[in-house]
Amino acid sequence: MNYIQATYLLSSDKRFDPESRIKDYIKKIFGNIKHMPEIVDIDSFYDTDLKLHKALVRINYPVVLFRYDMSSILSILYGEIIVPENIRLISVDFHPAFLDHFKGPNLGVKGVKDIVGIHHRPLIAGTLVSLNGISRKEFESMIRQSAEGGLDIIRENEIFFDDAMIPFEERIKIASDIVSESSQKFGKNILYAPFVTGSITEISEKISIGMDEGITLFTLNLFPIGFENLQFLSDTYKAGFIVNPGYPPFFFENDLFGIQPTVFFGRFLRMAGADIVVVPSPYGSKAIPHHRSVEVANSLIEKFENINPSMPVIYGEIEPKDVYKIFSDFGNQIVIDIKDTYTKHKKGIKEGAKAYMDVIECVVSGSSYDECKTINPDISEFNL
Repeated sequence: MNYIQATYLLSSDKRFDPESRIKDYIKKIFGNIKHMPEIVDIDSFYDTDLKLHKALVRINYPVVLFRYDMSSILSILYGEIIVPENIRLISVDFHPAFLDHFKGPNLGVKGVKDIVGIHHRPLIAGTLVSLNGISRKEFESMIRQSAEGGLDIIRENEIFFDDAMIPFEERIKIASDIVSESSQKFGKNILYAPFVTGSITEISEKISIGMDEGITLFTLNLFPIGFENLQFLSDTYKAGFIVNPGYPPFFFENDLFGIQPTVFFGRFLRMAGADIVVVPSPYGSKAIPHHRSVEVANSLIEKFENINPSMPVIYGEIEPKDVYKIFSDFGNQIVIDIKDTYTKHKKGIKEGAKAYMDVIECVVSGSSYDECKTINPDISEFNL
């Protein structure tokens, strides 16, 4: 019989018997079914730094317990077994035959880079913020300047709900025409990624409308729509999806509870079909430890059976000089999302976007930051 093996970390300030605890959980959750999960291995130890008793417990789950969807995976592997105590899901090994039923990202790293037509460097994205209530004229100006500055990806942020002044159908037509015009100028395909929200029916309708206008990339917030709907959208539409997980910080910051970030991102999100994934970033308003961001980014692009790599997005208040360190730490197979920092250039949005595009070319060509500023003095002209 084939199995999915999950490893959990149990913690307590008091000595405990991990075997009996897990067996009790399994019995309460599954009852006396024919194909019961089995404990494979237990490694108990004492954490002298945290003064906690801990145990690593590996469990084999028969694949017959699962459907080929994210709902059954999350419910069985995470679900109720996590709730009673300090239990953290830290790794999952899927049987290759089980993974054959998941296609993963439609585009992934290679597909996104092929569409844009850029392979020698990370892609640069800008996020349009403060869009709620924006007028048609303001929206068109922002898109045009962003595209004329040469950004690779222009996306809407995930709290754009008040679009009465510029409804979805209207703005994707405007944006599609503008990025198409600028794409010809730069000899690459600039991608515009609108935010789609609402019921799954509404989201599906918007994606269909967008694809009819030539849109190939859409922005989603995972927390409200869920893994199951993400998988449905990825399976249904031959489009790419930028996914902001939007999950509470304790999933990543509490090492005793939740899901290990490399599992949450590098396994579950890839299986569900996320093409581009916003990772916890050292550059955000709530900075994540640098090493953890690197681990998460690596988990998205490492070999994972038949599942395509997802493209990590390093997102935040990224200044031009930060691009050098990001490239050094995260490599070439990423998107650097500079949020709206490019809009804060003293000369305007277009010049701000161009400054970042010049910086990334300096980075990959080996020019120092000081040398880059001599090539384009505007690089240092930001109000940050």
